[in-house]
Amino acid sequence: MQDFLAAISLEIQQLENWEFWLGAAVAITIALFLFWRMACWYQHARLIQNIPTARIRSAPQGYIELIGQAGMMEGPVIFSPLSQTRCVWYSYKIEEKTREYSSKGRSRTRWRVVKQATSEEVFLLEDGTGECAIDPDDAQVITRNKRVWYKHDVVPPRRYTEWTILEGEPLYAMGLFKSVASVEDQTIRQQVSHKLREWKQDPNQLLHRYDTDNDGEINQQEWQRAREDATIAVKRQIGQRAKVKQLSMMRNSPHKSQPYILSTIPEQKLIARYQRHAFAAMTGFLVLGTIIIWAINQR
Repeated sequence: MQDFLAAISLEIQQLENWEFWLGAAVAITIALFLFWRMACWYQHARLIQNIPTARIRSAPQGYIELIGQAGMMEGPVIFSPLSQTRCVWYSYKIEEKTREYSSKGRSRTRWRVVKQATSEEVFLLEDGTGECAIDPDDAQVITRNKRVWYKHDVVPPRRYTEWTILEGEPLYAMGLFKSVASVEDQTIRQQVSHKLREWKQDPNQLLHRYDTDNDGEINQQEWQRAREDATIAVKRQIGQRAKVKQLSMMRNSPHKSQPYILSTIPEQKLIARYQRHAFAAMTGFLVLGTIIIWAINQR
């Protein structure tokens, strides 16, 4: 071990000043990143531990925690694009295997992402006392449903990775909770997009209602009219649903100290997961910090 350290020390001493300090700057940046991730993951674990679970019917407005089951919103069924699995949320990426060559002629292979997408559809969380619409935009989604498969009969070979949340699956959610009276215009825009997708399922009816110039296509002006009608229909539906039952929504908080988390992993396992990640990041920070200090002393 001493011979190995002596050899590394000699290499460090032979480096040019700019080479050494450039490497040191990169190492310090990585160490600071690890420290930041450690603080974030530790904070996540503490928040989940300390915030009591609310019930949708009596939940206060603001940053809360909910536990229930994932449900499908009314309208077209969601299917994951790769495996065609019925679900309430999906995310996927498609990668190609590529070979790269260094300046010294050495080669290595890596997987390059060629396509990826994440579902933006609103879905439900039900806890027996009510329903809460879940807007998955900007959420940290942790799910046990991960599939990876390969396709080797194409050139270059491809790797497919898909994550899903299934209908009826247990769901943990921590984020900003608002009732129907507090739902913002962004929620209405999302539901308008959903309504327009419904109408697109019947293109003949869509043309009949909005193709005013009878050219067989919906131009921009005609589409704007369809959007206005969809907005009116959505606002009417929101008003009707509010009379029948409490309509609530959970979404990302504007405060960085309040993470938005959706998970199919139970609460206690989720806490343990964040604690493990925080410990690993702290260990990496301490090890890398020790190496940086040792290397500086060798100069």
